[in-house]
Parts: sequence; structure tokens; C-alpha cells
Amino acid sequence: MSDCEKREDYNRDHDCVRCPDPGHPLPKPILFECGNGGGFTFAANSSNSTEDNACCICTPKTVANVTLDTSCLCKPKIKVEFSSIIHFIPDNDGKVQLEFDLVRCCKEFPECVVGTWNYQIEENDKFAKSFCFDYCDCSTCPGCCTYIVKCRPVFVKDAAVCVTNCQLAIFAQGH
Repeated sequence: MSDCEKREDYNRDHDCVRCPDPGHPLPKPILFECGNGGGFTFAANSSNSTEDNACCICTPKTVANVTLDTSCLCKPKIKVEFSSIIHFIPDNDGKVQLEFDLVRCCKEFPECVVGTWNYQIEENDKFAKSFCFDYCDCSTCPGCCTYIVKCRPVFVKDAAVCVTNCQLAIFAQGH
């Protein structure tokens, strides 16, 4: 018999010692879902283009999505974490502006953009850098929702840009 098992407060059913009253609220259950998205490459090579007439590719591309069911939680608070790697390959002095939208689609509500982040590059050297954002959603109702990250190139001039290694993680906790 171990020392723990000899204690009065040992709970044989759970193989652990009962905690005394901690004096603060105990942690509540947390839901976690994650997903890996694809990637996209956007390119425009034009030696006579200017920022005013730089290539505009207005179709957003879905780079990650995750579905989370919070129906078991009361007044859920949700934290969304997105990360990616952006590869930039200029022809000369390249310019790129990307717009990342976080979209929430729930069963009872229409699709809506809940956050937008911009990433702008003006470089003549190629590089790879991480791009991340976090979002806290406290106004959701319990139920099944899908969170989608869409990337839209606002403009691409004299460069190619590739968004890769897209990861989306969602945590939820009720009150």
C-alpha cells in the first residue's frame, strides 16, 4: 500500500487525494479543436505597374477552418489562434498587401466576419516570416459554429507571395 493510499482523504475510486477547498473557483472544462489548412500562392510580375494599377485578386481563399460544438457549455468564451508562414519572393521592389478575415458560421446565424487583419510587405529581398493573430469571442451562443480564415490579396506588385503552414486552434470554456 502506497503512502497516498494510507491517507484518510484518499479516494480509491479515482486513485487520487481529495483536494481541500482551494478558496477560489475551480477550473471549468475546456473544449479544444484544431485544424491544418492549405496554402495559396499569389503572384504578379509587371515591370510597368504602379501601386494604383497593381494586380488586384479580390477572391478570398480559405486557408484554414475548424468546427466547434459548444452546446454543452453555458455562455461560452472562445479563443481563436491562427498562425501561418508567409513566403515573399520579389522581382525587384515588390509590394504586397494581404487581408486575413476570420469568419464565424453558426447554425442559427448568418455567416459574419468577426475580425480582419492586414499584412503589408514592401521589400526587395525574399524572406519567410510567421503571421499570427488571436481573437476572443465572448458573444457566442452555445451550439455548433465553424470558424474560417480567408486570405485575400488586396494587391500584389512585382512579387509572389505564398501563405503556408496554416494552423487554426480554438479553445472554449463555459461560465
